[in-house]
Amino acid sequence: MAIKTYGMSFMSRWQSALHSVLQQQDKNVSDCLSSEHDAMAASCDACGQLEAAIAEGKESADIAQVVTKGSLVSKCAHLYVSLAAAKFSGNDQRVRELESEIRYSVCDPLWAKTLFEFDNNHQEIPYRHYESLDDFVLPFSDSKGREYNETEKIKIAFVSDWATGTPLAKNVMRCIGEQNPDIVIHLGDVYYSGTMEEMQNHFLSIVREYLPKHTRVFNLAGNHDLYAGGAGYYWLLDELGQPASYFCMRNKHWQILSIGAPPQVGRPIDAISAIPAIEPKEVTWHQHKLNTADGRKTVMLSHYQLFTSSGNIGRTNDNRPLALNPVLYDAFQSHLPDIDLWLWGHEHNLVAFEPYAGLRRGRCIGSGAIPVALLWQPYKQLPNLALPEQFSTAPQINLDCQLGHDGDHYHHAFGILTIEGALGEMNYFEVEGVDGDATVIYTESLNEHSV
Repeated sequence: MAIKTYGMSFMSRWQSALHSVLQQQDKNVSDCLSSEHDAMAASCDACGQLEAAIAEGKESADIAQVVTKGSLVSKCAHLYVSLAAAKFSGNDQRVRELESEIRYSVCDPLWAKTLFEFDNNHQEIPYRHYESLDDFVLPFSDSKGREYNETEKIKIAFVSDWATGTPLAKNVMRCIGEQNPDIVIHLGDVYYSGTMEEMQNHFLSIVREYLPKHTRVFNLAGNHDLYAGGAGYYWLLDELGQPASYFCMRNKHWQILSIGAPPQVGRPIDAISAIPAIEPKEVTWHQHKLNTADGRKTVMLSHYQLFTSSGNIGRTNDNRPLALNPVLYDAFQSHLPDIDLWLWGHEHNLVAFEPYAGLRRGRCIGSGAIPVALLWQPYKQLPNLALPEQFSTAPQINLDCQLGHDGDHYHHAFGILTIEGALGEMNYFEVEGVDGDATVIYTESLNEHSV
């Protein structure tokens, strides 16, 4: 069974809790193989049915009607996932009903332990605010703090939605390490919900195993990084020496500007339709960096998309998927022509978009480790995208940059930007399977400044 992920925090927190309990049960099981356990498979089935019910607008009281009858494992999974959902949504009456049903069931104690983990793996997100507009501005440097001079060749690797801990993810990081990068930036999502255990086992231990000792590592805040409350995420930042979820790396010729995620990420149960936001105070900080670029080329990074051809940003009141994130667009509209490259993740694909909304190069690199089936047709544009009033067309995909596949699933990918003085070249690498090597499938020059 391939790892499955969900866009609502309580589902991801449930997966984290169950994953942890399964690992405690059998220390000999590989850290990534709980995704193949019957209990995880049954929980994913239950989560999938709940997600579909919520997407259809069903009330929480109706959700119980969508659960299927099956094996004892399946029945227990549905009971406990429904209970977790009821707790998360504050439906006290439904909580009491499910607790009564569970009390007289014959469910394995594993489920009770999982619920205990679920109830105790969430805290308030300790978002870090700047005090001065000069805060969180960093030099290009290695892991020991040595600053690279402005004429040195610097290799910066980008990968997103990668930290699953699976053999696929480990092979992608092995391939990145073989490129001998000076800096690696993960654009977010440590699965399932960013617990301390997941930050250690799915991220930190793997990058330390496969990357050169001199490589400096950063991690942006994706939605899954914060679903457990962010304590694990901010612990990881301290381990990496990263000051906050957003930062700017600068030298004379370049700046890499990363966007953080606000504290409210993942809180509402209907997050499937919530528009990814940005902290208003943080917008001021980013605009200051763009206004003071002084001729530097700008690479913008975010977990969430500025625009999309396949949905997953949010929906209109009549339930049509948005093509453009209105929050990010309003924040950066006037600066989009000055941004040379904007990389994002969230969607588990590699996509090079044609120029759109004033941005010359918008690129999705969310194909770090989550399997994407061919039957999902990720390179096919949705026909009913909701466009902003000022645009007559939806974002278009450059099909010259497209992942290969094994007949069932698309391969995975990462990118490497090589800068030397004011010159820059971006290469996009494809990685096949759990032991394949990296192959360049698309290259673009950043030598011409976007003005």
